Amino acid sequence: MLGLPEGNRPKNRLQDNDKKRRFMSNAYVVSKGEMISLGWADAAKDVVFGGVSWSGHYTALTACHDSDTRILQLENQLAGERATRDANRARLGESNRKVYLGLLGHENFGDDCSLLPRWGYTRRSDQDSGLTRGTNEPPLSGVQN
Repeated sequence: MLGLPEGNRPKNRLQDNDKKRRFMSNAYVVSKGEMISLGWADAAKDVVFGGVSWSGHYTALTACHDSDTRILQLENQLAGERATRDANRARLGESNRKVYLGLLGHENFGDDCSLLPRWGYTRRSDQDSGLTRGTNEPPLSGVQN
């Protein structure tokens, strides 16, 4: 048999089954495990197959269900945290907008004050001169309340 080309060799069914087993989807493994467990429990609960008892198989199946349940809980918790984060960001964005507009309308600051570049905006005098691009220098550090 060693001299035969690959396509002419007889198929080894065990190797084919091993390949299939490695590529089974997780959902298929669990649903197949449920079917096996139910049928096994009804017809031959005390018989050991392939060195595995029904209780050992059922324990593995239960562990899969427990893991799936825990993952669903964590995904729901994560979705809740993301919604909270999004709401916090929306509140911060609204606060940023109000502060910016408040600065522009403030009698002691306005649209040409020195705070604007430190906040990442362009002063009116810089816009009028055509200097609308940011500088490569880092913003001045200062104490913020």
